[in-house]
Amino acid sequence: MKNRDKNEINGIKYYSPNRLQIDCVIFNLDNDSLKILLVKQTDNEGIINWRLANDCLRKGETIASTAHTILKRHTGSDRYFIDQLKAFGYSPSSSLQENISIAYYGLIKRDQNVLDREQSNTDMKWIPVNEIDELNDKDKIILDFSLKELRKNICQSTIGFNLLPEKFTLLQVVHLYEKILGIEINKSNFRRKILQLGLVQDLNEKEENVSHRAARFYTLRLQCQEMFSNGDFNFIFDKKIA
Repeated sequence: MKNRDKNEINGIKYYSPNRLQIDCVIFNLDNDSLKILLVKQTDNEGIINWRLANDCLRKGETIASTAHTILKRHTGSDRYFIDQLKAFGYSPSSSLQENISIAYYGLIKRDQNVLDREQSNTDMKWIPVNEIDELNDKDKIILDFSLKELRKNICQSTIGFNLLPEKFTLLQVVHLYEKILGIEINKSNFRRKILQLGLVQDLNEKEENVSHRAARFYTLRLQCQEMFSNGDFNFIFDKKIA
């Protein structure tokens, strides 16, 4: 009997398993600018590229645990929101075989852990979303899709508050939605809607040492496990395109 190709069964050829990669779009709000984390990578020819934070699925790990590891490794924090987007097929330039990327997006506050990691690690950088022009085609597709999902979900839930400090002003909430949605919001109407929905709790504290009228501080009333896909939330804005 002739030796068959080890990838051939009953006359049908089966190719080697596709490479599975986990890609994470990590968002952060810095000085009212929506940014994502890029990580420096060097290809086989020694060329430096900036990519989304990613890793391969390793033996004994799950897709979800790999995504969490990516966020913790690059941000130094374990306080974040993360959600899976979908699977993307792509073909590297060096191969005709289609690989698979399982994409996630994460939202993380700009706390001291994040700042320390950014300052000490030259292999990563936070870039404003509207200034990114150096990603490869696969990463661009994933980033565009993650932005669409983020914009949809912040209008149906309170996940966007994961980008704010533990205590915040209502103006910070307004800026959060304006930067993510790319719109200018009627601020007084939006503040009134936030208070009427009972999303936030007044901390009876005000800003200090500011040149303008001191704003009151609030905190999110809902618990983290209640923050996503709650059908009671549907933000419809009085707005104009920025």
